[in-house]
Amino acid sequence: MDDLRVDEVAINLKLWKLYRFYHMLKTNNYTKIFNCNVYCVILFIYGAIVNCMVVYSSIGFFVDMDDIISDVDVFLVVFVMINFFFCSWRICIILSKSNTICDVLNVARFNFLTSKQCLKHLNVLYDHRDRTIRITNYFFVFSVIVLIQWIIFPIIVITFTESDVENIRSPNIMNLRFPVTTQTYNQYYFIFYLMEVAISAFPIYVIMVTDTLVLSFSLVIISQQEVINRVFKSIGHEENSQSKYYEDFKSILGDQIQLNLKTKSYYSIVRPVILANVAMSSTFFIIVTYLLIVVCFSKEPNQILTIIKLGSSAIFICGQFFLYCYLLDSMNLKRESVSFALYSCDWMKMDINFKKLLLLTMRMNDANNFMIRASPRKVVNLQMFANVISMSYNIISVMLKSMDSNNQSTE
Repeated sequence: MDDLRVDEVAINLKLWKLYRFYHMLKTNNYTKIFNCNVYCVILFIYGAIVNCMVVYSSIGFFVDMDDIISDVDVFLVVFVMINFFFCSWRICIILSKSNTICDVLNVARFNFLTSKQCLKHLNVLYDHRDRTIRITNYFFVFSVIVLIQWIIFPIIVITFTESDVENIRSPNIMNLRFPVTTQTYNQYYFIFYLMEVAISAFPIYVIMVTDTLVLSFSLVIISQQEVINRVFKSIGHEENSQSKYYEDFKSILGDQIQLNLKTKSYYSIVRPVILANVAMSSTFFIIVTYLLIVVCFSKEPNQILTIIKLGSSAIFICGQFFLYCYLLDSMNLKRESVSFALYSCDWMKMDINFKKLLLLTMRMNDANNFMIRASPRKVVNLQMFANVISMSYNIISVMLKSMDSNNQSTE
């Protein structure tokens, strides 16, 4: 993969380079340690260290502690640990396919479609690049805001509130159960706080990297597909010879075949990540929304910061899941619209050779019905998003009713 410039591609390459994700994909032009990319080595060491911290913190659930953890904190710790190990798996999957990503990255070039007819519609790519940069920047800003909320809210609580109870730990970012006494924890609170900062920054970084990858590639494939559709529709509406129409159609068809190959490669990269994210997002949404409702109806004082933190996290998870489903749904619809674009060309005045090629192209498009499926009958699209949200609402309702019945029985 050549060293790309920002003005050569229709994605937010500047953000990729800010994450150093683009540098991780490069295998030749960057410093190596033990014949490995230095950025990948740094990320691996960082991930290994925070994984050890998470494992160490989980020991507190298996030994006797001198304080009691609330149900809200238990759910919160479970959410954090599941999310952390899922993110570790996700970045390993992505980096293991770096060669395929470098190959698919060529689809983001403005000159990826080489036919003269496609080059006439580069304005579509420029418009979509502005949209891609805007969406990915918004996603980056919102991700950073969520991370900052989780990091600074414990400091705010400690600064403006005083705890008179000695056997209660000071609030931390995720309130992990490190296997130490409450006195030791409070005495060295700053150390445990920095440990949780390092732990919480890792999954947010992985989420931003992988989601930017999915957003960028999905949007650029949609824009390239839009160019193909416009060019197919325009065939036959200009004054050209039959042989000229036939050659133009073949050149456009070659571009479409290349785009389909890149799309298949892209699906091979993100399919395990997206399918796992569908399952994890529904689980995380249920946990965070349940905690949010419990905290809202809690009688404990000074819960406004926790409500803001959980509320923004629920919006982030829901928005992330919606974007995945929306983009994949748009890709499916855009690909299916190629058949309509083919039919919209002025094929009636063409000769028999053109009509045969047109028919074969339409059959090829019907055969290339590739999409990401959660099951043989369920496709990842907006309908699945609506089904998951509806199911999550039902599960949360059952959990809240169960909690109310337990509280009444104890009273």
